[in-house]
Amino acid sequence: MLARPVNDTLRILRTLLAPLEERRIVDIGCGRGDLLNALAERGAKVTGIDPDATALSVARRTAPGAILRQASAERLPFVDAAMHAALFVNSLHHVPIPDMSRALGEAARIVAPGGSVIVVEPLPEGTFFESMRPIEDETAIRLAAQEAIAAALRSGPLLLAEFQEYDRVEIYPSVSDFIDRVVAVDPARKERALHEREKVMRRFHTLAERVEGDYLLRQPLRLHHLKRPE
Repeated sequence: MLARPVNDTLRILRTLLAPLEERRIVDIGCGRGDLLNALAERGAKVTGIDPDATALSVARRTAPGAILRQASAERLPFVDAAMHAALFVNSLHHVPIPDMSRALGEAARIVAPGGSVIVVEPLPEGTFFESMRPIEDETAIRLAAQEAIAAALRSGPLLLAEFQEYDRVEIYPSVSDFIDRVVAVDPARKERALHEREKVMRRFHTLAERVEGDYLLRQPLRLHHLKRPE
């Protein structure tokens, strides 16, 4: 297995987007709003987009200073060049495959010249992914997201400014906590998680690293920092 450094997505984003003060940033697929809140605490003017009204209701409490819009990634409710940066953090692969390229095009449209489109996507590998596969195998959609990024770079107008791969590390007291985490991301997984619990348990206990009595899983991530030319 390829050895990658362990890193934290928020730390990387703060570095790439610095200085954050007064920068207009949209988080596309913002979910419950944790990233929005973290960026707002550093002075960014943040907007969250998500098609899920339930997630947005949570985000309103998590990130009270954010502007929130219920909308899809492939049809963003902003005028051209409205933002300094647009982010897809673990969200592009949730866009329907036929619409991924359009979503990236929309992000490029709303970013001002010289601005950034940053895409962080999980790869279909790693102990987290392999433990989750009995509940949901995201191999096809994760590969489709990478192809959409490659196609966007081939067609323009975005240019590749930086590329990174690193491991996100998560620690769980038990397999039940891991399953709860996977289901919390998408409650539609609950029935499948119950049905495949024994298989998940076997994979989890085989693949996880033991760390002071807890269980450690690794999820490789790939970050593309794309820039709109000046």
